[in-house]
Amino acid sequence: MSSKDDTTRLNTTALLLWDPNRPESMEASLRIEKELGSMGVEFIKGDTNSTESFTDPLDTDVAIVIGGDGTMIAQARRLVDHDVPMIGVNCGRLGFLAPFSPESLISHAQSVLGDEKTLEQRVLLKVEIHAADGGATRVMRAMNDGLITAGEPFRMIRMSTRIDGQDGPVLFGDGLVIATPTGSTGHNASTGGPIGDPRLDALMVTPIAAQSLAFRPFALHGQSTLEAVLHQVNEGTSLVLDGQIRVPLESGDRITFSRHEKTVAFVACPGRPFWRILHDKLGWAASPGGYGGDLL
Repeated sequence: MSSKDDTTRLNTTALLLWDPNRPESMEASLRIEKELGSMGVEFIKGDTNSTESFTDPLDTDVAIVIGGDGTMIAQARRLVDHDVPMIGVNCGRLGFLAPFSPESLISHAQSVLGDEKTLEQRVLLKVEIHAADGGATRVMRAMNDGLITAGEPFRMIRMSTRIDGQDGPVLFGDGLVIATPTGSTGHNASTGGPIGDPRLDALMVTPIAAQSLAFRPFALHGQSTLEAVLHQVNEGTSLVLDGQIRVPLESGDRITFSRHEKTVAFVACPGRPFWRILHDKLGWAASPGGYGGDLL
């Protein structure tokens, strides 16, 4: 006889991704596997340290990713071509993209692993690098952001931009951030850019220490394309994607940023909407002294 009532058993296969080098990740994976396994969930296990692509088709209903924000971002790039919804279980420092704890995932398993789950489609960034020497165009993608950074020896760099084929602002400064709504709480927010609801179809563009006070952060429609051409660079000038992938840049290189045709589906955590997570995780606009009550 089954240990669970057949009416509550889950006919679900989950890809369980965890880091075997981190004890807390291993502990969480063992607990999730035990508790959800007793509810009828079958598991395929994977290592979050792997950079290998998953086989296609990937025979799973959902991916449970154990880790922090960096882990979620890296696994999103691996999973995007397989159209597998992702559940983030936080074992990192902030866990902004991983709203579940092992306890909340287990307690909400019937809804988030069943037919009642709510999916949030997250925009990805498509980045094309056209080398000045006429070499092959590199096409890459990012979950959070693309950052053109001045790099060593940290002199200001100069680049011109075009938006949908029209002349845009010229930057003389330390760099430029192009972020998805999901990534708007990262480098973009730290450099003064706007925070966007992750469901938006938009891209945020924020200069880093621009010499001109007239170059302010702005948002592009998701169907727009921004092109940046580098005119003056440093030895260390580079493009950084999601804080994880670095590509050296040279004068004359042209980089285009646009919305990727693919999206990544995140499973929403019940009772944890984006603005609540923003407040709880980042202490968004908290009152001085940690006062958390009503002001009136």
